[in-house]
Parts: sequence; structure tokens; C-alpha cells
Amino acid sequence: MKLAFISLGSWFIGLLTLFCGLSLVAGRGTSILNDSTMISLISSALVFALAYGPSLTWLKKYLRDSTRVSIFPLTSSLVLNLPVFLVTLLAIGRTLLAGEAYALMISYAAMGATFGLGFVLSSPRPKRIREPRSWPIIAGGQSLAGRAN
Repeated sequence: MKLAFISLGSWFIGLLTLFCGLSLVAGRGTSILNDSTMISLISSALVFALAYGPSLTWLKKYLRDSTRVSIFPLTSSLVLNLPVFLVTLLAIGRTLLAGEAYALMISYAAMGATFGLGFVLSSPRPKRIREPRSWPIIAGGQSLAGRAN
């Protein structure tokens, strides 16, 4: 259930980033894209947000516990979004302006990084067994303990 909420939260962050990026492109609002394009972007962002969970769970299973946790946000923002980046780069000049394509890539990267960070923060960490602290023996404490007996 946590992954579903993280997925929806990262999807919302990605859409917010996309709308902010598109509003900055050439000073125009989201009217540069038609309704069908926006609906397909919203649905594909939701599908990608739902695909991050199983991928990161698989990655967590095969990595050691001592692995740096920064690999999860990097993996979800860069590696898992490679198909989006490649298709977006190929669409420049055909269906997307360069600014729109970059805004789309940045929004997917933000969505992936948000999901990876949420995944790291919500996943249980293995508890390390710590040795009991050995306090240094204080000479005054020994002498007091010796006199009490």
C-alpha cells in the first residue's frame, strides 16, 4: 500500500513539473499541446510510476544491504526512464518542440527521483547488531565500589 501512495505522489510531482516546464516554454501555457496528447502523457506517467515499484524491489533483492541507498533514486530517474528519453529525443522536430521535449524528460526524471527517494525512506532497513558499549573504568568508581563491599 505504501508503494501505491509513493507512486501517486511521484506521479503528482512529475505532472506538476511537466506543467511548470510547459508553462515556461516560450512563455505559453499548456495550450501548446492538444487534449489527446495531455491525456496520453498523464496516463503514461501513471503507468511509469506504477512500474518503478517492481523494478526497485527486484533491485533491492539482488543488492547487498551495505549498498548505498542513492542508487535507487538514480536508477528510477535515469535508467528506468531511458525509453522515455529516447522516444522524446526522437520526437524533437516531428511532434514536439525542443523545449517541450526537455520539459517532458525533466518531469519523468523528477518523477523517478521522487519515487526512488520515497522507496528508500519507506523500505525497512536492516537492524545492525551493535556491541555493548564498554565504558572506561574510572579509578574513583572502583575505589568506591571496593569500599562498599
